[in-house]
Amino acid sequence: MKLRLIIVAMVFSFLTQAAEGGFKLGFVDLQKTLQGVEAGKTAKSTLEKEVTAKRTGLEKQQQQLQKEAEEFEKKSGLMNEAAKTQKQQELQKKFAELQKTAAESQMELQKRERELTKPIIDEIRSVVEALGREKGMTLVLEKNEGAVLYAQSGEDLTEAVIERFNTRSKSKKK
Repeated sequence: MKLRLIIVAMVFSFLTQAAEGGFKLGFVDLQKTLQGVEAGKTAKSTLEKEVTAKRTGLEKQQQQLQKEAEEFEKKSGLMNEAAKTQKQQELQKKFAELQKTAAESQMELQKRERELTKPIIDEIRSVVEALGREKGMTLVLEKNEGAVLYAQSGEDLTEAVIERFNTRSKSKKK
């Protein structure tokens, strides 16, 4: 709902410019740009190395746990119930720890990706803003997501949209 209001407000503010013939719209594929700039390629390479290192460590842990489980299967026929139960619980605990480690690794890698790409994306946005101004663009959108990367300064309709929305909401409740 909030997104619709923002879009409606933007459309209204740009309709005036469009009617005057001054509306220029541009698009940027942010993902393609990130993959195409040297800093983005370096960040991707760094991240891939870190992913490989974490994956290798997790695979070793998984293989070790698999060996322990196979040994347990072979020896379980010779074990008494108490020993079986204890070993099963031990293996389940190790499996849960491995899953937790994998989830933590995934979160760490996502955080690391944000750390590596945020400064690059900020710089890309700065370049987009400069290009938008140079080319006289009214609005530059992200090609795949439709997010606004640059908008020419204009009348801020936020308060008017809030007021009108609230008025409509009150009239619908009656």
